[in-house]
Amino acid sequence: MKLNINHVHRGFLFLLFVLFASSAALAQTTVTGTITDAENGDPLIGASILVTGTSTGTVTDFDGNFTLNVPAGAESLTVSYTGYATQTIPLTGQTELDITMTSGELLDEVVVVGYGTVTQKQVTSAVTSIDSEDFNAGNINDPTQLIQGKVAGLTISKVGGNANGGSVIRLRGLSSFGGNQSPLIIIDGVVGANLNTVDPADIESINVLKDGSAAAIYGIQASAGVILITTKRGAAGDAQFSYRGYVTAEEIAKRPEVADRNLYLELVEETGRLIGADDPIAFRNNVDYGGNTDWIDRVTRTGISHVHNLSYSGGAGGMTYRASVNYRDIQGIGVDNDGFRQINGRLNINQSAFNDKLNLSVDVTATDRDADIFNNNVFKYAITYNPTAPARVDEAGYTVPDAVAANSLDTYGGYFEIDNFDYFNPVAIAQTTASERQQTNILYNLRASYDILEDVSLSASYSRNREDGINGSFGSRFSRFGGGAAGSPARRGFASRSVNDNRNDLFEVTATYNTDLGNNGLELLAGYSWQEYQFQGFNAGGAGLPSDAFGFNNLNVLNDIAAGQIAVGSYQASYRVIGFFGRARLSLGSAYNITASVRRDGTSRNGPENKWDFFPAVSASADLVDALSLEGPDQLKFRVGYGITGSLPNGNYAYLQTFGTGPQFPQNGGYIPTISPSSNANPNLRFEKKQEFNAGLDFAFDDYRLTGSLDFYVRNTGDLITSVIVPSPPFLFSSVEANLNNVDLINTGLELALGYSFGDLGGDGFSYEPRLTFSTFSTTLEDNGENPDFNFGAGGVQEFESSSPGSPGQNLDPVSRVIIGEDFGGIYTRRLDVDATLASGQYVFLGDGEADKVLVGNGLPDFSASLSNTFRYGPLDLNIFLRGDFGHDLVNMPRNFYGQQGNLATRAIENVIVNDLFLRGVTSAPKVSDYFVEDASFLALDNAQLGYTFDLGPGTGFNDLRVYVAGQNLFYITDYSGVDPNVRFFDDQNSNGIIDGGENALTPGIDRRSTFFRTRSFTFGVNVGF
Repeated sequence: MKLNINHVHRGFLFLLFVLFASSAALAQTTVTGTITDAENGDPLIGASILVTGTSTGTVTDFDGNFTLNVPAGAESLTVSYTGYATQTIPLTGQTELDITMTSGELLDEVVVVGYGTVTQKQVTSAVTSIDSEDFNAGNINDPTQLIQGKVAGLTISKVGGNANGGSVIRLRGLSSFGGNQSPLIIIDGVVGANLNTVDPADIESINVLKDGSAAAIYGIQASAGVILITTKRGAAGDAQFSYRGYVTAEEIAKRPEVADRNLYLELVEETGRLIGADDPIAFRNNVDYGGNTDWIDRVTRTGISHVHNLSYSGGAGGMTYRASVNYRDIQGIGVDNDGFRQINGRLNINQSAFNDKLNLSVDVTATDRDADIFNNNVFKYAITYNPTAPARVDEAGYTVPDAVAANSLDTYGGYFEIDNFDYFNPVAIAQTTASERQQTNILYNLRASYDILEDVSLSASYSRNREDGINGSFGSRFSRFGGGAAGSPARRGFASRSVNDNRNDLFEVTATYNTDLGNNGLELLAGYSWQEYQFQGFNAGGAGLPSDAFGFNNLNVLNDIAAGQIAVGSYQASYRVIGFFGRARLSLGSAYNITASVRRDGTSRNGPENKWDFFPAVSASADLVDALSLEGPDQLKFRVGYGITGSLPNGNYAYLQTFGTGPQFPQNGGYIPTISPSSNANPNLRFEKKQEFNAGLDFAFDDYRLTGSLDFYVRNTGDLITSVIVPSPPFLFSSVEANLNNVDLINTGLELALGYSFGDLGGDGFSYEPRLTFSTFSTTLEDNGENPDFNFGAGGVQEFESSSPGSPGQNLDPVSRVIIGEDFGGIYTRRLDVDATLASGQYVFLGDGEADKVLVGNGLPDFSASLSNTFRYGPLDLNIFLRGDFGHDLVNMPRNFYGQQGNLATRAIENVIVNDLFLRGVTSAPKVSDYFVEDASFLALDNAQLGYTFDLGPGTGFNDLRVYVAGQNLFYITDYSGVDPNVRFFDDQNSNGIIDGGENALTPGIDRRSTFFRTRSFTFGVNVGF
């Protein structure tokens, strides 16, 4: 595919030219100086210097030096730096300044919260802020990976190394099993913004609102928590130009160990004897094609990727700006059609006027992404395909029977294929099928604020986030694989196209009153929010391409069109969310802070009697250091908070009776379509509501060298939204989306964040800073004593059992069971009698039936932990980051299917995973048991980075120059035998009719056979500033 960027970014390039050509500043006096750390004398890079009361300013360079043109009449400079006390420096005619700043003043650090900012001292809720200097580094393409493992209670799990795969985000465990489970994303104030609109290189900070009292200001969209992303902006002063770029090599970190030619043929012959084949040697020879093919090697590669970021920023005359262009060329590990090319442009402009009373800002970003979607079934069949067979029948060194060769040449274009069930040549799939996705995301955000009085300001904003996508899929006329387990001759030569157009429009108005009352402070906020989501799309597809040359770009040549069998569909939907909200924040001296908020939200998704509801919150904090004038600790702040948040129903029109096409009706020798109901209506559908209590402690000792926080929370989610089973009749269909009023989802947990700055160790410039996070999770489903409106599952309200995690042709037992009062995520199976199984060659279980299933594991973790270690010595810096999830189990389905000889008895063509040959000699078909449920706890060296910053000195034209090498996913310490031990929070292949969509949170902990291989990467990068 060719990446076409001109039509989206020509305006950005022109604007960059204008900014370069026009930036200038007028000055009366030049002031120079140096800013250093008061404790160790180190220069502070990037410290901000502003002419007090204006936006005129600059930042320090690598050596802590600055030069600033100060207008006549200026009386002072304001100097600030994150983590240091802000200073006001009087100007009394001096032109050279040596400024020292005191570190550890974390209480002045600004923290982004809902609809505003507060200092760290004023925070009354569970909020975590991560700045760009603390982000993970290396091969980062998903913004959420910047903070993976950095926030206690926030789990970011990416299973496998799919270049186009996203991360699963869960805050404080499971918040729902039918409603939304991912935190609300807000980018520069745009609620529900698409993560594809922001490049990781453009992010300044990420703030996580963890508890209900912090998130309640966002009402019905915040039940799973809130992640606030703030992008980088320009600063007043001289123009700054920077380049950030890196090159990455990515490879398989762990591959299944499958049998080679000799072991495979040995097992086939042995299986022939065990099942009583007339001639076991002939049984073996029938599947021996003479080669020794490493199928995993044939379908994978070392992916080479490169990423580039250019930015230009500055400001003068009340205006600041930052423009950036990012390009990513990401190559996945799949040998063909795996990766994406993306270009992103962003422009942030701020303009102040009328003595800074009026502030205007414009944020515009555009992203073009062309993705090649690799078919993960390629890896599935690379594990199981015959290691003696060739990829193509004309390859040298193989012996292919004439009949097989002729069929492969005539039917499959020369690719070796055997017409067996669920058995496909992985190289053929990779080379004869394709899936492409082209996406354009445009986000613009306009904001204006005006100080109508000294203490009163009004602000308004409007934003639109638009996503347009064009998707295409193609299968060659010679491709045997049609997407299912059986070869589909009717699906050969298939092609499809689909388009989508999604929009998110947001308009908000707020009024703020902020005043000092002596030693106390009061802030009042009132606001209105109107938001509309719109979705529309079209799709068409069919089979029967007369030539592969058409691909998916000329559907009118499909034979299905002539036969009247082409599939065509379209859709259009929308919903609105409207909210009125208010907040009061009171500071009593320096010790006490109280915050209260309320939001009234309404949505078009609910039934007519339940469209609106209230979501209140209250929180408070008391710093005992100030309250009791304690000596010793620097901070000892207790927090307590309570808040209610909500979650929307899944469907846009679930409260209405919907209709679709029905059976065709014969008339006048032909057929006419009919319209019939397509779902049950539930006019009583209402919000899912979560109540959360949080108690916390923020502490600091040893002149703020030791800092940390401790939080305990209890969450109760009621009126759970899910699809429930109902009788038919009286209902038209067997399920309906509804609220479960008789059960509550209960979450409890403990979170610890701890850090220590050792400063200058030994007086030689060596420093060490460790940071630890630790989180526990507990989730249960509890009976709340109310009479049920609907049953939970077919067995009633007390229990739900999922269907099996098998595949076509395998009748496997269910493994997941949710029972009232027990830990959520339980894995229940029968127990394997290993001795009896080995003795008989058939699976033998302890007990004799369904009642003998027992709890053998849990798919959700008990606790998570991370440890970041930062070392500095002169210009060198080293960061080693460890992360782990503990206490979760996985049902290892690849091992269950392919880890023993059961399939060889009837399907001798399949290969086996050799790490489980303890079951050698067992020839019955695979069945799930406790034997295949494994502890998947792990500790990973998630990220390691070594950097060197050059001291270039003045006159070189450089502000900074840094080079680094980094590694990601370097190793895992785990007992899990599969390719990836990361948590599976849901099963994406088994909805069971109880969950809308593909994420079934009722069945966590299933490692599917199509899991993408886990990868590790090595990166070399350069950062340059001018």
